[in-house]
Amino acid sequence: MAIVCNLKSKIPVANRLMKSKKMSNSARLAALGATVLLGGCYSYAPAPVVTTGDTFTKIAEGEHRLLPGDTKVLSLEQATRISLENNPDFNSKHHAITAAWATYYAALSSYFPTITGSYQFSNSFATPTGQINTPGYNTSKNLSNDFALQAQWTIFDGLMREMNMLSAKHSAKQSEAQDDDARRLLIQSVATAYNNVLLAKENIRIAQSDREFQEKQLRETQLKYDAGATPLSDVLNFQAKANDAEASLVTYNYSLSTAKYALAALMGLTEVKLPDTVEFPAMEQLGNTTLMDVGIYLDMSLANRPDLRAYREALTAAEYTLYSRWGAFSPSITANGSLGWASDLTRYRMREGRTYEGSSSYRAYYNNSTASYGVTTSWTIFDGTTRWANIRYAQAQVAENEFNVASIWITVISEVRQAYDNYIQYVKQTAIYDRNLKIATKQRDLVEEEYRAGSASLTRLNEVQNELVKAESRWVSSLVNVQNAKVQLETVTNSSKMAAAAPTPAQQPLPDALAPAIMPAAPAAKQP
Repeated sequence: MAIVCNLKSKIPVANRLMKSKKMSNSARLAALGATVLLGGCYSYAPAPVVTTGDTFTKIAEGEHRLLPGDTKVLSLEQATRISLENNPDFNSKHHAITAAWATYYAALSSYFPTITGSYQFSNSFATPTGQINTPGYNTSKNLSNDFALQAQWTIFDGLMREMNMLSAKHSAKQSEAQDDDARRLLIQSVATAYNNVLLAKENIRIAQSDREFQEKQLRETQLKYDAGATPLSDVLNFQAKANDAEASLVTYNYSLSTAKYALAALMGLTEVKLPDTVEFPAMEQLGNTTLMDVGIYLDMSLANRPDLRAYREALTAAEYTLYSRWGAFSPSITANGSLGWASDLTRYRMREGRTYEGSSSYRAYYNNSTASYGVTTSWTIFDGTTRWANIRYAQAQVAENEFNVASIWITVISEVRQAYDNYIQYVKQTAIYDRNLKIATKQRDLVEEEYRAGSASLTRLNEVQNELVKAESRWVSSLVNVQNAKVQLETVTNSSKMAAAAPTPAQQPLPDALAPAIMPAAPAAKQP
């Protein structure tokens, strides 16, 4: 557990205080001030220790972040949950949220008075080196203590404090939305990587089946050749076909390894590999493919998309920043007060040697207490073009963010339409490839029997076997494409069940957290 002293652990407490309906505004501010003053330390699950090292081979066993030891079959839901807990890029977003809300609470501090205490101690000595007929003394020693307490409280500053606070608040909400968006994209990346693993495993199965078929034909043809019933070229044909299937197995095993590496990296496993003992469930077959009307998905995306919400929060923050810049043209009113106490003790030693007047040793001592209060009003009448330039800059920021919102709005609509049509396309293709697979399987079996009976040529048998392999490869690829298209549609609408799951342990409850919108009911079903 890493510990850094700051305000994170007190932010939820401060949030509850600020929302309490049983407290007056002054009591809330006082409670918030006490919370900030007594804020605890920032504790969080640290990044893996092994990532701080410069070598991999010297890492001790047990130091790596691995899969839970009891994992035998890795489901997509489990892989996603582990990724949300361990992925370092995603976890870094949580700390950005904390930093943003700390900025907001720092802005609230401008409502409090500034109290400054000071203390000064001095001890001085004076020893003249020579005096002739001058009044005064030979030596002196002065001891003084001064204590002062000063307070300053801004009463009015043209609403700049309010606008800065609201700008910081919406900037913090922007960070929350960006965190939600990172979650949305991570869920999609994990699902895609997971489906790539399933695709590679299916391609391995197809290549193994092809190799078994070719080896079976090779054994039968070898027996015929030994009996003089078939030429050597047929034997060599099946040997070459078996070698081709073996080469495909090598390629697909490599694809499986790289897919597992990609999935392990997203899951935050420091070895960046999955144990060979971990199995994956069989690929899902084509189930219910009914879609709602595209307009429903468009509405869902505009209501749920966190990246759109982040841009809108940035626009609102920019607007409040602009309002704050106008406040610089207003007068400011500040109340101030001070308390002071000072003591001074000076000891004089009698003159020695030649004298101007007779004198003797003595001391001077006093205590002084001071108090003052007042109100200061200031108004900047002219400072060149600084204030106007700041306003122009803030106005440009607002305009820029307005167009950013428009751009992401159009992007969201485009992504939903593409994902919707993409899903329909792959569902239709899968249904066609499923029919073709059944035809190719039956055709290959018939030609195989005909080849054995001598009524079909070797070339024809090679053709139908190749068609069967292609048909099965297209079919499994289309199944994966349907699953990826489904994930894509859930991603662009932010409707994944994992996107709406409870916050991970690394997250802290934050003010005004927005719950993901719930998928509305479908008015009319549409079958692609």
